[in-house]
Amino acid sequence: MKIRQHTSLLNYSKELAELTCECERHIGTQSGGMDQAISVMAKPGFAELIDFNPIRATDVQLPGGGSFVIAHSLAESQKAVTAATNYNNRVVECQLAAIVLGIKLGMKPEEAIAGVRTLSDVEGLCVSFAGSQGSSDPVLAVKEVLKEEPYTAEEIESIIEDNLTSILGHSPSSLDVLKAAKHFKLFQRACHVYSEAKRVYAFKDTVSSKLSEEDMLKKLGDLMNESHHSCSVLYECSCPELEELVNKCRHNGALGARLTGAGWGGCAVALVRENIVPQFILNLKEQFYQSRIDRGVINKNDLGLYIFASKPSSGAAIFRF
Repeated sequence: MKIRQHTSLLNYSKELAELTCECERHIGTQSGGMDQAISVMAKPGFAELIDFNPIRATDVQLPGGGSFVIAHSLAESQKAVTAATNYNNRVVECQLAAIVLGIKLGMKPEEAIAGVRTLSDVEGLCVSFAGSQGSSDPVLAVKEVLKEEPYTAEEIESIIEDNLTSILGHSPSSLDVLKAAKHFKLFQRACHVYSEAKRVYAFKDTVSSKLSEEDMLKKLGDLMNESHHSCSVLYECSCPELEELVNKCRHNGALGARLTGAGWGGCAVALVRENIVPQFILNLKEQFYQSRIDRGVINKNDLGLYIFASKPSSGAAIFRF
């Protein structure tokens, strides 16, 4: 009975994650579903490695001695309003990068257009190419076959032998991207996606390694710092407030800090040794938030809503009384 009950709740969580993701798309953002998935599939004490198609989560035990501090940049991103130039633009750039990679690595244009939607669809081709060069890193293929300079729409259409309006016409929000975009940074977006995926698995491997707690926390912090650099430089989804906040986190002892969520505003997350968390939060209040309080951006009494320590806990749940 308990097994059936657990399976039923697990399936319900998956369905709810997929449903909430679909709901967000109705406001015009081509959401990937990560936030929705963790909101309902999280477990106390664990990070979750989330995979899609089908959606599933793998528990990742976190080391002791560290705590995550969440800090709001106070920059608000109007994700739906700016979708054509920010969030959805990156989705389209990644899809186009995947199609161009597929063609450059041997797929027929019509085959790539019909079958390739995400960079994961051509990761195998990239890994195979890298293997011929003595590597397993798909980024190697990106660096070899995509140019670093931005592509114009005409250049992409020449490669895919079709017009972009035709291949993206099924999605009104993608057509909005085409109307707004002057160029497409395929190289940078593909490099970010593949390197970020590699960091996710490096994080998982690190927490299951035999490193000491101190070395483990340092390695996890390094991965977070590398991730933020990639988000900022390659994916370009940071903003001045997040850059300032992340830098102040590191200056005050964070082992690692990065933006979290969709970007262009919102929160940063910092990995901090547990024994310095109170002083760390106090320092950020003084160095980042006090000037905003003085300018009337936020009320001092609400400061606890904008910065706090956090531990992984359970996601949304059904309570029966």
